[in-house]
Amino acid sequence: MGKIPTMQEARELLKEYNQDEFHLKHAEIVSGVMGYFARQYDPEHVEFWKLAGLL
Repeated sequence: MGKIPTMQEARELLKEYNQDEFHLKHAEIVSGVMGYFARQYDPEHVEFWKLAGLL
């Protein structure tokens, strides 16, 4: 598996391919929801799930 980006790198990548404000907001919301459920079901990998939701 390749390098997992930081949240900042992931946001930069997201903005590189998505300029529409709706898509950027949607990605942030999905990231938050994924983080919420990860804290309950996979607390050791919260950051991973937030990144997955963002991208």
